[in-house]
Amino acid sequence: MSVEQDNKAIVGRWFTNFWGKTCDLDIVDEIAAPDMLLHYSLHEPRRGREDIKAFMTEFRKAFPDLNFWGAADLIAEGDYVVGRWEGGGTHTVPRLATSWLADCPRPRVGRCTSWERRYCA
Repeated sequence: MSVEQDNKAIVGRWFTNFWGKTCDLDIVDEIAAPDMLLHYSLHEPRRGREDIKAFMTEFRKAFPDLNFWGAADLIAEGDYVVGRWEGGGTHTVPRLATSWLADCPRPRVGRCTSWERRYCA
């Protein structure tokens, strides 16, 4: 397998296991660097495995049916992988209960919210 194929497989696992319908936080310890920096447009950057797992735990409380999926093939060159994904979920927690929503448009509780983002590894 080439470096590009290996890297695409890792990013694919991250999409599926971290952002997918069923989150498996073990993936963070398995493939994330100890000082990983997670940038997500709806919150402040999060750094380190424990902080990233805490983020996802809070995020999934707010969106219990959260699910993201690839919207196009992953593209890889050398150590870089670029992907496009989309997804969403039903917001179930009041706005003030979730700190990461500080700069987010105000979703209403019980409303479905969807996002489309580009991810670069």
